[in-house]
Amino acid sequence: MDISEFYDTFFEEARELLAEMEKQLLALDVETPDAEQLNAIFRAAHSIKGGAATFGFSVLQETTHHLENLLDHARRGELVLRAAHIDRFLETKDMLEDQLEAYRNAQTPDPEAYAHIVSVLKQLAEEGRRATDVPQEHGSIRVGVDKVDTIINLVGELIITQSMLEQTACASSPLDHAALVSGISQLQRNARDLQEAVMSVRMMPMDYVFSRFPRLIRDLAGRLGKQVELVSHGHDTELDKSLIERIIDPLTHLVRNSLDHGIELPDVRQAQGKSAQGTLTLSARHQGGNIVIEVMDDGAGLDRARILAKARSHGMAVDDGLSDDEVWQLIFAPGFSTAQQVSDVSGRGVGMDVVKRNIQAMGGHVELASRKGSGTTTRIVLPLTLAILEGMAIRAGEEIYILPLSAVVESLQPTSDMLFSMVGSDRLLKVREEYLGLVALYEVFDVPGARTRPEEGIVVVVQGKGRQYALLVDELIGQQQVVVKNLEKNYRKVPGVSSATILGDGRVSLILDVHDLHRLVTPSSLTGYQHDEHTVFEHPALRCRSGAGSRQ
Repeated sequence: MDISEFYDTFFEEARELLAEMEKQLLALDVETPDAEQLNAIFRAAHSIKGGAATFGFSVLQETTHHLENLLDHARRGELVLRAAHIDRFLETKDMLEDQLEAYRNAQTPDPEAYAHIVSVLKQLAEEGRRATDVPQEHGSIRVGVDKVDTIINLVGELIITQSMLEQTACASSPLDHAALVSGISQLQRNARDLQEAVMSVRMMPMDYVFSRFPRLIRDLAGRLGKQVELVSHGHDTELDKSLIERIIDPLTHLVRNSLDHGIELPDVRQAQGKSAQGTLTLSARHQGGNIVIEVMDDGAGLDRARILAKARSHGMAVDDGLSDDEVWQLIFAPGFSTAQQVSDVSGRGVGMDVVKRNIQAMGGHVELASRKGSGTTTRIVLPLTLAILEGMAIRAGEEIYILPLSAVVESLQPTSDMLFSMVGSDRLLKVREEYLGLVALYEVFDVPGARTRPEEGIVVVVQGKGRQYALLVDELIGQQQVVVKNLEKNYRKVPGVSSATILGDGRVSLILDVHDLHRLVTPSSLTGYQHDEHTVFEHPALRCRSGAGSRQ
């Protein structure tokens, strides 16, 4: 019996089933998946598999077989769905459409694409088996994020209490209270272990973010007529849940920019001696107490001349002597774009400034590196969590402040021959043939009783706003881990301050925002601030003086 006359009917029904499958996948809530939706998706795959077997379409049959197995585990509750699974299922659905079209045209489906998708599905199945073996061995429960946050806050209070007890014990004679000192030391170790264990509950792998981009890149590259390969590293690198959700939008901006402005069209790349296919690389890795996330492309790179020309057209004071790093920072200005035409992908001048602002709001910073014709790398550096901070305690007058350790480059005691005065009250510090702006902390916060002569104090070189500057303080007290308290929730926003903490003696200490701090002491940086001679901030747990005032 010649069954080829039924091909067209099968092809049409299969396309309808695939469309329904995509609709159900996009509507599926991975946190609380609906059983009927999962069954509908499974039935669609099962029907396509049966038809493919009937007509001898072996590649289509095998692909749907692997997908069907995963869907069966999901609907039975044996596979805990994640966003990555939905992305891979959608990728498989697209591959099934390609295979279906190949058979419709009497062609053989792409063997490399088939091998790739089968490998992806097998890996998901293996990960699912490993995960199932672990709820069987240890058990698991679903816990609300608010409950985890409550536990973390309580552990933070425990750490503060422990620090207070330790300071009290150290102030007394160790000979008289040897048992007390020993017990507090043990409490410190236990509290730190408990803190690390609780914090790990909030950590999520970067795969939660990276898994969103294969389909975005595939669809966007198709719209732009470009060929792009996605390479990703560090899927298992973990980040706090509160940060991992907020990093998605900035990374999406960067990925879209790389595809639209960075990677060239195939014919342009070939004319330049490049492969027709561009490469976009996403990577994540731990570095000290931070996570470093990079978006790299091998495209055209940033055009220095065009950026400078655009800056001048915006009325920005720039000159040709700016370093490349300084020129790249110009693209973070609000409304800045060098796109030659506006598209629905990017180029409206609302992207990079938003990226920088969002990253800074998370306590991180953005770095750019680029070579014309070779590509661009955007590096995002974030703390692993916003609940705990590795800091450097510093003193100005009688006030104790905390500097994020990740922003500290080095510290030194300046000599008079290292200091230079500029027009007005600006001062520079020469460090190894490099001139750094000098910011006196006592001037920023109008701290009484502080050392005013730089030669008598200590200078901490910090990284802020894409460049380094020198912060003058009275004394370095030492490195310590602090529990971060949200200042805005308990008081309000204070310029130059990101948050606060409670010291061992019960005093409130401000955690400095190094990216905002140096703007508060130069006339050109006071735009957007209400400047009073001596603004006093009063709070039951906070008393600090500031000459910076408040935002308008």
